[in-house]
Amino acid sequence: MVFYAGTWIFPWFYHVTERYNSLIIFVALALLFFINVDWLEGLKKKDVLLYALLAALIIATANLFIIGSNKGCILILADFLLLLYIMPYVSFSPLQYRVLTVFFLVMYAIWFVHDMEFSYNTNTGATYTAFTTFAALILLVYLAKKKEIMGFFVVITLLRTGTLVLWHLARGAFAALFFFVCFFFIFKAIRPEKHRKGFAFLSGFAVFGSLLFVWSYVQLSHTGFNVKMPVFYKDIFSGREDIWTEVWNMFIEKPLTGIGSGWELESFFEYNMHNAMYDILVVHGIIVFAISAFIIISRLIQMRCRVMDSIYTHIAASAVFAIFFESFIDMDLMWADYTPVLLFLIYTIYHGAALWGEEGHS
Repeated sequence: MVFYAGTWIFPWFYHVTERYNSLIIFVALALLFFINVDWLEGLKKKDVLLYALLAALIIATANLFIIGSNKGCILILADFLLLLYIMPYVSFSPLQYRVLTVFFLVMYAIWFVHDMEFSYNTNTGATYTAFTTFAALILLVYLAKKKEIMGFFVVITLLRTGTLVLWHLARGAFAALFFFVCFFFIFKAIRPEKHRKGFAFLSGFAVFGSLLFVWSYVQLSHTGFNVKMPVFYKDIFSGREDIWTEVWNMFIEKPLTGIGSGWELESFFEYNMHNAMYDILVVHGIIVFAISAFIIISRLIQMRCRVMDSIYTHIAASAVFAIFFESFIDMDLMWADYTPVLLFLIYTIYHGAALWGEEGHS
């Protein structure tokens, strides 16, 4: 909480700690792992996901040594997989959880009254605002259920975030908001607990659809088709196709080990894959990607029976899937500075209904 608050309130703190954010989050998640998970018992009972987690991280680390890559990128993968693995086991007290709900509402409120996006990066700041909106909605909706007039703040929050995202022309943040609304109504109309195969397909598509999007996007770019997007004043094809093509040409030479990190790209000024699943595949190789996909899809499918337990789990699940789909065009799903929000949302899916005393009531 201290790291997250410092990062998003004080730009100087953000710029000083940015290079260490993955390590800071790794330490926090590792502590949560050893505090909450009986890993020795898990090994004895042959917990498949625990073995998959260890295999993915060991193979990914070995690959980085084999290809002589920078070793720091293992933290990005480790943070993401650790987060997914530990969330069913993590146990916060009701007080701790409610402190978190207040914390994220305050973090959102600070940016609500004072737009600091230009102190960071407009895309980064807009995405932070969108993601923190999802977390803030948990407490705002609770207050609205207690006193109807508080529903005004739910409406004004969504309007403020939407206009702010459009003001900064942030396509990724807009996509996150759009998918959040879509999934909120999809889950309401097609309830996940009753449509097992449909939810399993959605969980798989959150992973493999991301790669399909990369392939389709690149193929379409080769046709010469391009138009400016309304509102955002940017071309549909504005550079990602070049990044994805360049790293693919590097990847096909090392498909098993991946290409690692630290490369200087001709197509972009920084080594940023702009697609979370493609990053796992290209950086760490086919084997690690396959194991990671198994962990991710398994955890998403496991959430199926919790999605509609309450309005809070409903909001959190819609937000998590929105972040997955937004990360078809960016790395926000795996970026450490957003990890605390993702942790809070996934925790809410698993435990939120019981903590609010509304388990079993959608």
